[in-house]
Amino acid sequence: IMEQSFVEKHIIFETLVGSRAYGIHNDDSDFDTKGVMIPTKEYYFGNKRFEQYEGYEGDKVIYDFRKMIKLISENNPNCLDMLYTPKHCIYKITPYWEKVMENADLFLSKKCKFTFSGYAIAQLKRIKTHRAYLLNPPEIKPERKDFGLKEDSIFQTAQLKALINIESLFEYVEPENKEMFINELDTVYADNVIPVFRKYFKEDRKDICLAYIQNTLYSQLNTFTILGTCNYLKDEFVEEAEKELKYQTKLMQWKQYEEWKKHRNKKRAELEEKSGYDTKHAAHLVRLLRMGDEILSTGKVNVDRTNIDAEELKSIRQGSWTYDQIEEYAETMDKKLDELYKNSKLQKNPQIEKIDDLCVEIIDEYLKNL
Repeated sequence: IMEQSFVEKHIIFETLVGSRAYGIHNDDSDFDTKGVMIPTKEYYFGNKRFEQYEGYEGDKVIYDFRKMIKLISENNPNCLDMLYTPKHCIYKITPYWEKVMENADLFLSKKCKFTFSGYAIAQLKRIKTHRAYLLNPPEIKPERKDFGLKEDSIFQTAQLKALINIESLFEYVEPENKEMFINELDTVYADNVIPVFRKYFKEDRKDICLAYIQNTLYSQLNTFTILGTCNYLKDEFVEEAEKELKYQTKLMQWKQYEEWKKHRNKKRAELEEKSGYDTKHAAHLVRLLRMGDEILSTGKVNVDRTNIDAEELKSIRQGSWTYDQIEEYAETMDKKLDELYKNSKLQKNPQIEKIDDLCVEIIDEYLKNL
């Protein structure tokens, strides 16, 4: 287990992040902190592994240098900030991270269109889900008998999971594309999923675990395929399966609703009740879309919103926009980002080879100086 003192010793960058870095915080906002560390050589040449450390009290996470570089390369909105964080937010910086910041142009790319709009749409999805809880909350826990089902299901648990997952997945696939979907999913499993399992399983259990995982994944793929030909269930079980799907979906929604109620912040809940939607998510949605716009238009990442739109974002967080305004804004900006992507002068992808060289250079220099 990695000791906190060890982490602190090897931190090369640490900064305040989140609403306080954006300048849109209030008195109750958390002091979220992120940092980057380069561990010792046994983590590079030995068997020790490390990605991030969360052993602190409070909202502080320290990432392995390589993981943070990867996330920034992907233009992850929550990590790209680390290259452009306001100076007044920085707790610690070393020449190692300064070198990364000096090479920020290697990372920034048109990929930001998909990451920033993607994160924004995820916020919108949460807003819609929570709004549904407010306007039409589930009143009672669903029971099997309410759906005309017996106390015990005639289907195995694996079958139920397959039915539920397939039902939701296939809803978004055009009929003529289903075969291609199956083939590509098969390729993803073979080329990406299985190698990850192979990499991290213990040597003495690897063969058994891989056999089990492969059997599970490929049986699921087979389920996808035969469901597509409507032969997954015999005719006499189709109606029962549809009832199971409805029941399981309602049960899942009920559980999610109960979790939402249990973990709601009191003040945030009061504002949400008053506004009719989650205003904190809305403020972040607007910020993400505007930052995406700015990056594609100007190549600049404006983390600190103080002299840009901080006051407006704060007002949105207090409910100054209606839900309809938020939904319309998201739709309009998403379309705008599509157009900006076509005309942006940013590089299409980050310069991975140069980033790799930079990563090797910095780690090598750090380890030599230990």
